[in-house]
Amino acid sequence: MTPTIPSRSWLIGIAAMLTALFFWSVIPLILIYFTHLIDPWTANGSRYFFAAAFWVPFVLRSMRQKTPAARRAAWGAALAPAVAHILSQMFFGIAPYYNSATVMNFGCRLSIPFATLFGFWMLRGERPLARVPLFWFGLLIALGSFFLMFADGQEVAGASVRGLLVLLGFAISWGLYVVFVRRNLSAYPAHLAYGLVSLLTGGALLVLMFAVGEWRALAALNLTQWLWLILSALLGLTLGHVFYYRAIRIMGPIAAESGMLLIPFQTAVFAALLLGERMTAGQWVAGLFLVLGCAVILRARFKVRG
Repeated sequence: MTPTIPSRSWLIGIAAMLTALFFWSVIPLILIYFTHLIDPWTANGSRYFFAAAFWVPFVLRSMRQKTPAARRAAWGAALAPAVAHILSQMFFGIAPYYNSATVMNFGCRLSIPFATLFGFWMLRGERPLARVPLFWFGLLIALGSFFLMFADGQEVAGASVRGLLVLLGFAISWGLYVVFVRRNLSAYPAHLAYGLVSLLTGGALLVLMFAVGEWRALAALNLTQWLWLILSALLGLTLGHVFYYRAIRIMGPIAAESGMLLIPFQTAVFAALLLGERMTAGQWVAGLFLVLGCAVILRARFKVRG
């Protein structure tokens, strides 16, 4: 049985999760806008430069208070989450170039089953969920609905086979990332944990930007476009991840990831209002079943939380 989570802490975890959810609902819309201006490697590297730079003072202050051995331990703990996050961020950065904003967020939610399976493998406290039939029922619905969205490998509105592969890559690496965060970084404050991960991730993505990206295109951006780019970094990376780390620490990776189910619907509303995107009837049916299946997973997690 997993440890009992106090009601107040659970509410704090839900609040942190919902805050991250709000930030992440609008980010795909901004990234879609930049697909016509800069390539994915440049978008990733430039956004993470600002995200990492924001946390440098906090990381330096926190690390100065630690012994040399504790500093090495902190960097070591952040390494595995950072590697998984680099991979997930690469896929996420490419995704807007092959998917609409709405389909992108529906597809990214396939990370929930992967986070669950990786959680069973690496986190003892998550394993009781494997003995709950309701969980497996929800997982079956979620997986079936995802593949229904891309039936027979044919292109549907705003998506393609190549887009599907990109979303699958993101889902697997993100699922591993959230489990690594819980396993390796729960002992550290959220701002320090993500600060360390963002510095490692940002460095790698900057190298990729200068190596394979068309980074000179940044010089052509006007002031408004730079402000949107920085805002996307601060909301989606700097703040979104810190709140999500707090949710993972309190609720565990499975419950926290399942709570992200509202993101596709929020993004769909924003995309309809701002970009004129529309989901087909088949995509909406598949998306609704995806949300239903993952909501069943979340319900099963609540049954074994205390």
